[in-house]
Amino acid sequence: MSELPAVMTAANTRIVVDTSSNVPDDLLASYRMIEVPTLVIFGEESYRNKYDLSDAAFYEKLASSKELPTTSQPPPSYFAEAYRQAFEEGAEHIVVVTVTSKLSGTFRSAQMAAQEFGVERFTLWDSNSISIGGGWQAIMAARLLAQGVEPDRFYSLMGKLRGEIIGFAALETLKYVARSGRVGNLQAGFGELLQVKPILELWDGAATVTARVRGRKRSMQEVIERIHKFYGDRPLNVGVLHANALADAETLLVQARATLNIGEVLYSDIGPAIAALAGPGVVGLAGCPADLGF
Repeated sequence: MSELPAVMTAANTRIVVDTSSNVPDDLLASYRMIEVPTLVIFGEESYRNKYDLSDAAFYEKLASSKELPTTSQPPPSYFAEAYRQAFEEGAEHIVVVTVTSKLSGTFRSAQMAAQEFGVERFTLWDSNSISIGGGWQAIMAARLLAQGVEPDRFYSLMGKLRGEIIGFAALETLKYVARSGRVGNLQAGFGELLQVKPILELWDGAATVTARVRGRKRSMQEVIERIHKFYGDRPLNVGVLHANALADAETLLVQARATLNIGEVLYSDIGPAIAALAGPGVVGLAGCPADLGF
């Protein structure tokens, strides 16, 4: 079995992600990441995120379905297929970046699949984050590999990054997260008629309602203020996440630029696996500090 390369490079190390990390398609392609689909379930029908069910098809189905969808982590066999592809294409080592294990069994599936190939051939990386928060970690890992990086430096920088990524999201409705049971500090049903919008804090592997504000405009400003409170004026790359709400996401970014020291921007529709839990209309920001030495 192969040991960890003395210098990790894009030639000897491949990155595998799950679709819940929301890495944009162009970056998946340019960094040769292999993406493993999570499952979206409508009634008795199960769909592989992005493969059997596009974002557009999901939102159409969500609008017409009498039942709210549920989600499930990829089975280990999906990860095994991705690992097999990576090794057949010449990888010596695989870095697997998954959505937080505190909210999903995806990391466990990745672990189970790795046992078939020898766990010493893997870096199994629990992002401790959700959506583009995990995606940023995969992207920054890919950029380290593109430079060539010794393992100690790789793990040091990635550990710092994981500890400094936070996101905030404004929900359009309460009913999806109330049903999911995966969000803390939620009092369902109290404010729908008053247009009270919950603000989710995406931090330390959890999604927690951290504020409640009146109206869409105020909820978007609350997202910006909370990101600024955490990062201050530090140089910041941001993921602008949304659930079928690109126009609002673009407005959010324009407003955020007036407050935050923003460099690189990635837009990301959070897709079926997460939108099934949070509902359509979500908009938010996830920060990725640009001053960590990458």
